[in-house]
Amino acid sequence: MQTALVYETAKEMAESKDPEVRLTLAKRNDTRPEFLYFLAEDESPEIRKAVASNATTPSQADLLLARDKDALVREQLAEKIAKLAPELDSKNQRRAHEFVVKTLQILVEDQQEKVRQILSVAVKDLDTVPVALVRKLAADSEDSVAVPVLQFSPILTDDDLLKLIWDGVRGARLKAISRRSNLGEQVTDAIIETEDGDAIAALLDNHSAQIREETLDMLVDKAPAVQIWHKPLVTRPKLSSLSIKRLATFVTENLLEALLDRPGMDPETATAIGLVVRQRLDEENVLDDKGTSEHEEKALVVEVEKLDRAGKLTEDRITTRLHCGDREFAIHALALKAALPPKVARRMILSRAAKTVVALVWKAGFTMELASLVQLRLAGIPPQQSIKADSEGQVPISEKELDWQVTLYLDNSE
Repeated sequence: MQTALVYETAKEMAESKDPEVRLTLAKRNDTRPEFLYFLAEDESPEIRKAVASNATTPSQADLLLARDKDALVREQLAEKIAKLAPELDSKNQRRAHEFVVKTLQILVEDQQEKVRQILSVAVKDLDTVPVALVRKLAADSEDSVAVPVLQFSPILTDDDLLKLIWDGVRGARLKAISRRSNLGEQVTDAIIETEDGDAIAALLDNHSAQIREETLDMLVDKAPAVQIWHKPLVTRPKLSSLSIKRLATFVTENLLEALLDRPGMDPETATAIGLVVRQRLDEENVLDDKGTSEHEEKALVVEVEKLDRAGKLTEDRITTRLHCGDREFAIHALALKAALPPKVARRMILSRAAKTVVALVWKAGFTMELASLVQLRLAGIPPQQSIKADSEGQVPISEKELDWQVTLYLDNSE
């Protein structure tokens, strides 16, 4: 535990010829303010750094150190002031507040980028610092200084941001603006008008930013030539059906799967994308003398297999595609999940025998809910002739009988 300093001892230490003694005094947290102020003008930069970092140094001394000739001293001061900044409140301790603000105003003009960067990071989330100081940091020529406040400062208004954009802010600083929370349409329009591809990509990835639907449609039209927009567009909420279908024609296969998994997509759009997927896969194949139909079949098989590998060949997906009339997708999906050749699954469906159709869905591992839909929508079995679930929602047929139905068609598949 530190022994308390008596006044005379502290005075002797402050006037000591030994710099180590003065340094010890500068570091103590019980040194009287007048001695710290005295040491703020010490010839030793190490001692002035210690005074600058000392939390008990009086504000008048901080103001003096803000103009210190040694950059490291000013950096130490900036680090300390940065810690005080969150406590700024002009309603309390007004005189101390004024000194801190004056110190900030000096440091924000500092020639050392590091000093200004420390301040920017410190005040980026605060709404208690002077507006002029934040605007000064936002307009700084160095990205490391401007970016923190441009991205996070609650003090900057839409008018501030628009002025910066119109004045030519680009690169990392424009990207920082693009990442701000809850950007309004006027600012997002201004960002898009710059045609800065990286900034627009960041904007698209910012789901809190408000972007007009017609603007998104326009960006989708331009997107085939801009690879970095593809992923943020695919994951962008509230895309129009037109844009979703357009994206399906040029994004990569892994993004196609993400496109199919978009929440809340209407069944018609989901089916349209599935058809585009198959068309694209088919176009990748070279036609041979067996004709186009075989390649369409291969494309469908590839789509179904990819969905299955990704764990996305679900009952819900098959149900959605069936509701949209995509019969071929449903047949291939049931065949794959049942480990049957597609031609066997097709024959079981075409039999229009309720037991046989239910057996196919059972073999694929799905529920009677899907079996009922397959009977009605895919096999065309009249409701009165279809097999219904039992009281517990299960298949009302023995597994032995279901297995026999499948074996029967396998045995006659040649």
